[in-house]
Amino acid sequence: MKNEIITMMVAAMLAACSGRENNPQPLSEGLEADSPATETVSVPSNYSSPQQGESGASTIGKVVAARFADLSFDTALPIKQVLIRNGQQVRRGQILAQLDQYKLRNAIEQQLRSIEQVELQIEQAHLQMQDVIISQGYDPDKDSSIPSEVKHNADVKSGYALSKSQLATAKTQLAAAQHELRSGVLTAPFDGIVANLSVQAHQLAQPGQTVCRVIATGDMAVEFRVMEADLCKYKIGTGVTVIPVADKSTHYSATVSEINPIVDEQGAITLRARIGAASNLFDGMNVEVILE
Repeated sequence: MKNEIITMMVAAMLAACSGRENNPQPLSEGLEADSPATETVSVPSNYSSPQQGESGASTIGKVVAARFADLSFDTALPIKQVLIRNGQQVRRGQILAQLDQYKLRNAIEQQLRSIEQVELQIEQAHLQMQDVIISQGYDPDKDSSIPSEVKHNADVKSGYALSKSQLATAKTQLAAAQHELRSGVLTAPFDGIVANLSVQAHQLAQPGQTVCRVIATGDMAVEFRVMEADLCKYKIGTGVTVIPVADKSTHYSATVSEINPIVDEQGAITLRARIGAASNLFDGMNVEVILE
């Protein structure tokens, strides 16, 4: 009986040991295996990282006008008429808007009369100058024989020098009045399209305030940013394809023409590519730029 009990105890111990070998205890929850450190790279929030597609790397850009002009009046006068609207095509030299020109033309007439009066004063002063020279014993018709001091005193006493100065001032004022008259009529500096029209007829023009912008027709570019590491892919002359976000079916060809030699705080560089035949593209339009 004793031997049977001992045999049963040994069998139970062997079964327990066998269970521990087949089911090893898990590691402690607080113990973690060593793993290699992973470095986190910061990417600018407003930068679209170039992605590799079927036709090459792509990023997001913005259409910009390669040539434009902001037009404004120089004089605070009522606007007589505005002959354009936003989106209108205009030709070089076409009148866009003009001021009420009554005061401008009146100013020119006043300056012309002032010049006539000063010219009469100069004739009278010239005669008086000759009298002064004769009184000094010299012949006014023999200019080379008259001492410079005598001529200077005769100019001052007769008022001839002052009249000549007044004539120069009157001519300068006339030129300024004529310039104001010309600047009171806004004309298109080149063929283009009207944008940002901000005035209407009978409004009071504010000197220097932009009346409208004329954007050269078809002369557009696209600006986009690439990270410094990707700059080697974009050299001057590199071709890119431009696809408007608003119309994925339309593609434009462009050529990298400028690289701004500054790396910004986010590690990106701004590039500009000129677009050929850029019809139906607007300034500020978002586009996808694909490296060819």
